Amino acid sequence: MALRTQIEIEAPIDRVWGVMSDLPNWSNFNSFLKVDPLPAGPLKPGQSLDVSFKPPGAKSATKMQPKVVAFEPGSKELRWRGKLFNTDLFFVGEHFFQLKEMGPKKTLLLHGEDFKGCLVPLLGGMLKDTEKGFLDFNQGLKRAAEQQK
Repeated sequence: MALRTQIEIEAPIDRVWGVMSDLPNWSNFNSFLKVDPLPAGPLKPGQSLDVSFKPPGAKSATKMQPKVVAFEPGSKELRWRGKLFNTDLFFVGEHFFQLKEMGPKKTLLLHGEDFKGCLVPLLGGMLKDTEKGFLDFNQGLKRAAEQQK
């Protein structure tokens, strides 16, 4: 199972990356995803993050500690992988953000997640709400990047 969203942003790719890669300030433009506290220094593959997500309409946030798979300023990609009970058997989610340059002042955000594990088929309703959260995040990032000069 997979979720895929995208949005065009009227801003140069480096500006969008600057907003997107500033994880401590995500709460300034979205209420769905938060990374807190952020480890010191640049993110590296294998590093754990404390991520909470609260889909629209959810009563409380869900917390996970995924590991960074990719944080690549040159390719403009952030990717992390989380799982339940420290095993790939029940639930694994690999969350990604990729930026593609569409022109000097236009960027495409590809934002999604791939899910595996025996619990995934039982989470259909929750994943629909999660998709709404992705869309909210995308809109917030778009507003934040387009407002910066």
